[in-house]
Amino acid sequence: MNEKPLVSVIITTYNRAALLPRAINSVLNQTYQNFELIIVDDGSTDNTEEVVRSFNDKRIIYHKHERNKGVLGARNTGFDLAKGDYITNLDDDELLPEALETAVNKFAELASKGVKILWFDSIDAEKGKLSGSGIREEGYVSYEDLLCRIHGDYHMIMDRDVIGDNRFDERLWDTESILWLKLHRKSRAYYIPKVLVRKYREHGSERVSDSMAALKRISRVTLTHKVFLEEYGKELKRLCPKYYGQRLAGLGASQILNGEILEGRKRLLESFKFNLSLKYFILFLLSFIFNKDQIIACYIKLLDIKQRWVNVRKSSDQK
Repeated sequence: MNEKPLVSVIITTYNRAALLPRAINSVLNQTYQNFELIIVDDGSTDNTEEVVRSFNDKRIIYHKHERNKGVLGARNTGFDLAKGDYITNLDDDELLPEALETAVNKFAELASKGVKILWFDSIDAEKGKLSGSGIREEGYVSYEDLLCRIHGDYHMIMDRDVIGDNRFDERLWDTESILWLKLHRKSRAYYIPKVLVRKYREHGSERVSDSMAALKRISRVTLTHKVFLEEYGKELKRLCPKYYGQRLAGLGASQILNGEILEGRKRLLESFKFNLSLKYFILFLLSFIFNKDQIIACYIKLLDIKQRWVNVRKSSDQK
C-alpha cells in the first residue's frame, strides 16, 4: 500500500444542487489531502452538474446517470468508479476537517489486527445529538451487533478489499443493511467513539415524505423485506426475536398495502408472537374491514396527520 493511501469519498445526489457545495467543500477542506471525490448524479434535472463543474479540482470525478436509478444504483456506480485504498459514503452531509486523517491513521494503527471496517460517530446537525445508538465504547463491532443492536446513523469507512465485487441489489428499495451485514459477516470491524460527520435531515432521512415514496414503490419495499428475512431471518429469530418480530411485521404491512392481504395477515399474526405492536395490530384488523384501496387511503390520511404534527412541532421548536 502507498505511504499515503488514497481515500475515495462518494457523494450520491439527486436534485440536491443547493446542498452540494457544503458537502463538496467539507471534502476539499480535509487536513488529509490524498483523496478522490466521486460525485454520482442520479439523473438530476436541476443545476447539479453546473454546481459540480464550478469546483476546479482535478480530484473531483463527476458521473451522471441518464435516468434515475435510485440510491442503491448510485452507490454501485460509486463503488465501480472508486480507486481508493479506503472507501466511504458522504452524500449531502458534511465531513469534519480531520475526518479522513483520523480514519487513515486508525487503519494504520489497527492493520496488524486485521481490521477492515471502521465505525465512527455522526451527529445530527439540527438536534446536536449523536445520530446512532447501540454502541458507545471503543472496540470491535460484531456481525451480531449490527444485526441486533445498532440503529440509526454511524459513519463507516472500509478497506476496498472488503467491498470487492459486492454490490447492492438494485431491485430493492433504499435498504443498505443487507449488503453491510454481508460484509460484516466476513470482515473485522472496529468502532471509535469520535464524531467525523454532521448529518443533515434536509435530504429526506426520517421524513414523512419517505413513507409516501415507499408507498409508491410498495412492490419493491415488499421484496426488500422478503430478501432481508430470507437472508437473515433465522439468525434474527434466534439472536434477537423482538427485532425479528418488527421485521416480520414490516413485511406483513407492506404485503397488505401491496394487495397481498392473506399473506400479509399471516406475517402480522406471526410477528405478534415476538413483538406486539398497536400500529400493526390496527392494520391487521383493518385488513378484515377494508379492501386494499381503502387501507391505502387510511394510510395516506394518517401520514397527512403525522406531517401536520411534525410541522407544528417544528414551528414550535423554532419559536
